[in-house]
Amino acid sequence: MIRLSSIRPSNLVLLAAAPFIIYLFASSSKYLRSLVAILGIGENAGPIFVGFLLILAVAILAYLSARRIRFQTIAPNWLRIAAVLAIPASAGLAILGLFQPQVLMPFAESVFFNALSENTSEFIDRSSQPWVLFPEIVAKVQMRLQALLVGFAMVVAVIPLTARFPRSMKAYVQIGLELLTGLVLFYLLFLAHWQFATGIAITFRAAIFAYIFAAIMGLVWVGLQSFKPKARTTVVYGSISLTLLAVSAFFFMQPKVSFVLVGSTEARIAIVRGTPQAQADLIRFGEFDGGEGQQYRIRSAPDAASALDQITTVDSVSGAFVPAGVHTQGYPVIWQSSFLPDKFRNPALTFAVFGFLLLTLTVGGAQHKLHPLAVGAEFFVDTIRGIPMLVIILYIGLPLAGAVKDATGGGIDMTNMTRGIIAISIGYSAYMAEIFRSGIEAIPRGQIEAGGSLGLSRWQTARLIILPQALRIVTPPLGNEFIAMIKDTSLLSILSVRDMTQRMREFQASSFLPFAPFNTAAILYVVVTLGCASFLKWIERRSARENR
Repeated sequence: MIRLSSIRPSNLVLLAAAPFIIYLFASSSKYLRSLVAILGIGENAGPIFVGFLLILAVAILAYLSARRIRFQTIAPNWLRIAAVLAIPASAGLAILGLFQPQVLMPFAESVFFNALSENTSEFIDRSSQPWVLFPEIVAKVQMRLQALLVGFAMVVAVIPLTARFPRSMKAYVQIGLELLTGLVLFYLLFLAHWQFATGIAITFRAAIFAYIFAAIMGLVWVGLQSFKPKARTTVVYGSISLTLLAVSAFFFMQPKVSFVLVGSTEARIAIVRGTPQAQADLIRFGEFDGGEGQQYRIRSAPDAASALDQITTVDSVSGAFVPAGVHTQGYPVIWQSSFLPDKFRNPALTFAVFGFLLLTLTVGGAQHKLHPLAVGAEFFVDTIRGIPMLVIILYIGLPLAGAVKDATGGGIDMTNMTRGIIAISIGYSAYMAEIFRSGIEAIPRGQIEAGGSLGLSRWQTARLIILPQALRIVTPPLGNEFIAMIKDTSLLSILSVRDMTQRMREFQASSFLPFAPFNTAAILYVVVTLGCASFLKWIERRSARENR
């Protein structure tokens, strides 16, 4: 009874319902198939999971061993035990990889296969169903895995020896080993493909990465809001904004180019590739002189010469929109337009927007005796909190990401997962900024003054005195934000991110089951959120004990 009294009531209810839930999934094929689909359990999941667990266990022991060496004087007993087990465990894993590679190879093959581009990689045999790696590639993967395991075992064996290194290099070597083992553990948990549970892995990874980035940005917004104006702040920022506006004006004053719409509008109109979208839309929707608001069909042409040739060679094309200088065929001119080329127009608009925004912030800050960046951070927080999360995800995931790709010539082409993480991070950073701000304002101002009297800089006072206390105060609301973020990762399904919600939708569409997929997804989200809530409560209790 004492043990039961320590369990949270909501968890106790879930534990009481657990037998019925297990019976439901075990006895109903509909719910079992829903569970497999939503969790993302793929082919050969059992052997892959076994290999993952073995490698993960050794990686955890290696990281704990490196941590123990750095803090050996204050290391707890459990950390000492982990350090002792690390060397034989890593050696045993290396031996297993050399003599029984079939135990670890399913996981290694799965990770390598899913890291490739399925449509373009030359390592994939597409003649077999399902697609697999070529046998020679599998052999190379096995050799690389064996080499990595042996090398990792050697690194783990070196960890205890660093205690005898010269003092001048011991600290650097120990930090390097801790980073190395930590990166291996980080890759396994957050980057490696989990063929045995892809859906839940994507959900958790999206929430964790978004939470970290949102927390960082939230602290940035709070830091910017704390900026105080100085005597020359208004002059400096006003000069910068005026300089940006002057650069914008320089680009706006560049010579325009003239285009003509020639031929007729009876059929399609050929548009030269690279023509500004605004000009193409004017023709498409008949908003030019003589268009009378009628919609016209357009088609793309690689260059002006090809667009003019299509008038006579393609029956479905009767007109072309080309530069005025290349029109020498004598086609009747329907409309003529002059506009600024994109190479001048885009930077002109960019500098104009940033210049005008900075000038507005500077004027507003001068009137209210605030720093322009503080005004900008407050404006961002208030604006983002007023936009629904779904709108933020759609805006960043579709038009903004496409604009970045076009502006960089395809150099920055983010995956849907990355777009979704950035969107959730930006959306939640505004809420987390307010949480951090409330925690910081709860700290007595006398402690800030005490830090200054001790000779600490503003940054040192914030890092050593203010933030540690503020984080303890805001732990409960920060935990609530993480739980909300886990649930809001379901919105990423609108970007076709294959998390648990997207997999639920795919399974429901293919199986036509009315209730099983939705009930299964709801149960999984309840289990996940209650587990996270229990973990966060444990952190709160531990923080409370440390404060006492």
